[in-house]
Amino acid sequence: MGQPYILNLMNKKNNILSGHFNLSYEILDNLRTAIIILDENLNYFYTNTAAYDLLGSSNILKDLSKLQYENVSLLTYIENIKEGQQTVMLRDLKFKNFDRIDRIVDCSISSYYSKNDKYILIELNETGRLYNISIDQNLIEQQKATREMVKGLSHEIKNPLGGIMGAAQLLDRTLTDESQTKFTKIIRKESERLLKLINAMSSPIPSNQKELINIHEITEHVIELFKYDLDNSKILFIKDYDPSIPLLNIDKNQIIQALINIIRNATQAVSKTGKIIIKTRPLLKYTIGDTKHDLVIKLDIIDNGIGIPSEKIKEIFYPMVTTKPDGMGLGLTIAQSIIIQNKGLIECKSKNNETKFSIIIPWYNE
Repeated sequence: MGQPYILNLMNKKNNILSGHFNLSYEILDNLRTAIIILDENLNYFYTNTAAYDLLGSSNILKDLSKLQYENVSLLTYIENIKEGQQTVMLRDLKFKNFDRIDRIVDCSISSYYSKNDKYILIELNETGRLYNISIDQNLIEQQKATREMVKGLSHEIKNPLGGIMGAAQLLDRTLTDESQTKFTKIIRKESERLLKLINAMSSPIPSNQKELINIHEITEHVIELFKYDLDNSKILFIKDYDPSIPLLNIDKNQIIQALINIIRNATQAVSKTGKIIIKTRPLLKYTIGDTKHDLVIKLDIIDNGIGIPSEKIKEIFYPMVTTKPDGMGLGLTIAQSIIIQNKGLIECKSKNNETKFSIIIPWYNE
């Protein structure tokens, strides 16, 4: 009787310890701080979800030595900690991750023992993202201010537009030749489209035409539209899709319109002979404005064109702001308004021979 009782007690204890062990890893996986644990041979022992996201590798982590750092050797610090030095904190450590994306982090390196084995603990807090959150909040406020300005302008536009539409209707009734009435129909159709556009910009209403859809159906559709245009025949469209992205509950037509506006800018920037990369990635634990999301979908449109002047980059989502002599300066304003209606945001970064627009849309389990 004694031995089975003792074995049963030990099993219960092991189950409790196992449960605590699993709970610890579950907690670590839900942290926004990237956690990397190395063994004494500097091999990966554990990495949480935030670390995979920060380092930019989908499922397989590469050697930390392959990361490109600015003016510092992370491995030297790790080796020093391994040899017994005290915890080290590196502020605003800049590096390129395995996807060659610039990251800025506060990095803490320390060591600890478990069952006589020594481990190196690396904690990475992304400070660059905190700066971007501030920019995102400014973009959202900028869009609100833009909407108020458009409301004021819309009244001045609607009055003459109503007169044009009424005159076209009256003229249509007096014409009998179909070769002429087709022009009045064009006037009416385009006037109605412009009226809808003004209404959408001045007082956008959340779409009630949402459906579950694969984001890649939208990207494929838009890419095909641009490929049909002979002016784009020499542009190379490169697709870099993540097939693991779940279905999104969005208004398909709205997202198509936003994507068209951005890719049209990209085709003009590359002067009809460059390349445009369409890249999709899921991102975990992402903040848009002041709202935290468990999962967002990031859609990057990257071109190798002339870029956007640094003095214009903060203004590009304002209406009537354009770097093109024949541009209206409305495409990006409309695109931003559409994505914000879908609880997302459009961000932009530009440097010589590379401009990246990122459409970020939160995923909801609906």
